[in-house]
Amino acid sequence: MTQKAFFESLGAPLVNARWSWGAVRGADGVILLRVWQDNVRTYENKQFVRILRGISNRSGPNEHGRRERVEHVDRIRSGAQCYLIMCEAEDTTARPRRVRRFNAKEVFPGGAVRQIDDDLWVELLPSLSVEEFASRGQTTNKQ
Repeated sequence: MTQKAFFESLGAPLVNARWSWGAVRGADGVILLRVWQDNVRTYENKQFVRILRGISNRSGPNEHGRRERVEHVDRIRSGAQCYLIMCEAEDTTARPRRVRRFNAKEVFPGGAVRQIDDDLWVELLPSLSVEEFASRGQTTNKQ
């Protein structure tokens, strides 16, 4: 399954399959973010994953994707639920990176957003199966 099809299957189509770093599920405003598995770190006995590098730098090589990510982070900070799609890079030193593979079996709820140095990180909570995530969205839609 492609990433584009995966996001669509979760009810959150990517705005642009090439440069979008995440999407919003229209039914309930849940934010789904692509993140890199090699960007997971432990701070104060909790796991975090980087969601935005260099927050003092307003532009970058992927300006459209970065601008969209900033909008998603603003929504998360305003109370939107966040779920993370874990991706593995083909080459962790490449800029921009390319996805070798992604975890299409589970999603990871995001917790608190925290600034560490000049980057933004979100707490990585225990995973949910894609089926459980989808059923939560259906429950939310019925309320």
